Amino acid sequence: MALRIRGFNGAQRRAIAVSRSMIARRLGEPPCPVPRDLCEELEAILSARRPVVDVAYGGDGDGRRTPYARSAGYRILLYGRAFPPRGGGAARLAPILFHELIHIARGWELDAEAFENAWFTPQEGARPPTPEDWTIFKAQRYRGWWVRLQPRTRRVTDYADRLVVTFPFSPSKGGARWQNPR
Repeated sequence: MALRIRGFNGAQRRAIAVSRSMIARRLGEPPCPVPRDLCEELEAILSARRPVVDVAYGGDGDGRRTPYARSAGYRILLYGRAFPPRGGGAARLAPILFHELIHIARGWELDAEAFENAWFTPQEGARPPTPEDWTIFKAQRYRGWWVRLQPRTRRVTDYADRLVVTFPFSPSKGGARWQNPR
């Protein structure tokens, strides 16, 4: 395993293992068009053909202001809110871990958001981009390493012009519902 897990309790370690397996299975049959080099990067990370990625516990933080995760270089910090509460509840761990792995593979925020939302449903924990994400997208001219975004339609395509995902419009504006090519 190319992910070195540090500082998690047993239940959290099991949740990480389940999430990693889910990502690996989907990598075998991607649910949307995925550039070959991104698949190769993710496979290299998960199969130990690339330097080890440290996945460390970032603590419980201070509630809503605490992120779910952060990444830099070959390190991912997962915070307590990324895991389901004791006694069950919805976990966002697989989409969060996948999002951070996209960054480790050199993806920009648009890449990570697009593939997170294409590979995982809202029921599995995928979240549409936040207003802060949209600010980043605009600053980066609606382009990522592997994808580009048409801001008016919210369609995200790869550079071969294949649809990856369409981000939902704001419900307050009566926009379109979630559209996922899967």
